[in-house]
Amino acid sequence: MNFLNSILLFFAVLLLGPTMVSNMNTKEANTIQLAAGKYDPYAETVLIRGGTFGMGMNTEENEMRQWNNTLRRVTVSSFRIDKYEVSNKKYRDYTHWLESLAADSASSTQAAEYTALAKSALPDTLVWRSALAYNEPMVQGYFRAKAFNDYPVVGVSWEQANKYCRWRTDRANEKTLAFYGLIGPKERYVGKITGKDKLETTAKGNNRLKKSGEEFVMVPDFRLPTEAEWEYAAKVSSSKNYVSNFKNPKAGSNSSHPNASIAQSDSPFPWASNGNEAIRTTKKSDQGMFVANFKNGRGDYMGMVGYSNDGAGFPSKVNSFTQSKIGLFNLSGNVNEWVADIYRPLSSVDMDDFNPYRGDSTLDGDDAEAAQYASGVNTLISNKTRVYKGGSWKDRPYWLNPGTRRYLDQDKSTSTIGFRCVSSAFGVDAASTSVDNTLPWYKRIFK
Repeated sequence: MNFLNSILLFFAVLLLGPTMVSNMNTKEANTIQLAAGKYDPYAETVLIRGGTFGMGMNTEENEMRQWNNTLRRVTVSSFRIDKYEVSNKKYRDYTHWLESLAADSASSTQAAEYTALAKSALPDTLVWRSALAYNEPMVQGYFRAKAFNDYPVVGVSWEQANKYCRWRTDRANEKTLAFYGLIGPKERYVGKITGKDKLETTAKGNNRLKKSGEEFVMVPDFRLPTEAEWEYAAKVSSSKNYVSNFKNPKAGSNSSHPNASIAQSDSPFPWASNGNEAIRTTKKSDQGMFVANFKNGRGDYMGMVGYSNDGAGFPSKVNSFTQSKIGLFNLSGNVNEWVADIYRPLSSVDMDDFNPYRGDSTLDGDDAEAAQYASGVNTLISNKTRVYKGGSWKDRPYWLNPGTRRYLDQDKSTSTIGFRCVSSAFGVDAASTSVDNTLPWYKRIFK
């Protein structure tokens, strides 16, 4: 009888496994603790299977006639992306960690280095100050007050966001490196954040690591998403394009449109197939509220008293508003988000169509010896100008379209730009007979 029960249980798990994982993800999203506690680098992320999609904007959507992101077909590889924008509390955990590192340093030289690193990581809280507005409470309290723990960090430049990603990569690798004896059991690893990573050669000569059958133990870096990855996440999140990753292990996120044109699968907003339809929620608890945080019109940031539209004059909590079909929050609205790419108007013309990314100083069809992008001289675009996307609490709905794009110098920050991290996901682009199916995907990729 026990043997028969075991057999029945085995087949039940086999049949219901994907559903169980999907339900677990749903429950996790509902019970998440947004303020960072014990550091788990893989918590609060979503796996997005790679695929082909229509990147950019079609003619009907492009009301401002900015022809710098025309609709074209591209493919991206699988990756994991944060469910939420990085919160004030999580970013404070980072700055406090750097401060404690400086305090615990063995030498004055090292302490000075880490103190400078900690100071350079602090957000610019003066981004809230305006000559003709009273925002002093936000200057004083938005980043540090407990009431704003779960609100998105702002005042962070592209450079600062990148350093946070490196620090997060260090934290992700620490336990594994200590397990193989590559660092001390209580050593705090600072390879990526300081740019002094020397572990690759050390790892290859490590006997314990060789016995395990591996030569390289570092997990995929946490980083800012490429513009293509960010836009893909926003578009496959939409109700129009969503297909559960768990229904068919061989199907990608865009498999509901296997033969569709890029225009057919293009979705300008996560809540609708076009325009402002379904922009208000029908849930009884908040019926009539907008499903994203944005500026509805001149002077209208949250709606009239008693007739709120989004109820958030400034940024709202990172888990506010409608969760997308794949479990992401606020890709559209709340705060804009930095992406990795350098900005160029003609990126859609000259970038690769597989994992497109503009990360160098190549000029748009110009002779590098005869032309240059010098900010403030002949153009606002330079080799340190980075893309940001998504729209914010201070933007009109047009900028919430994932195909829109704007730019800012990588050392500047505003009260409307935050960020979230991604990490490449290896071995999950398409299932095949060669894939080791004896372990769940998350155990195949990570230790």
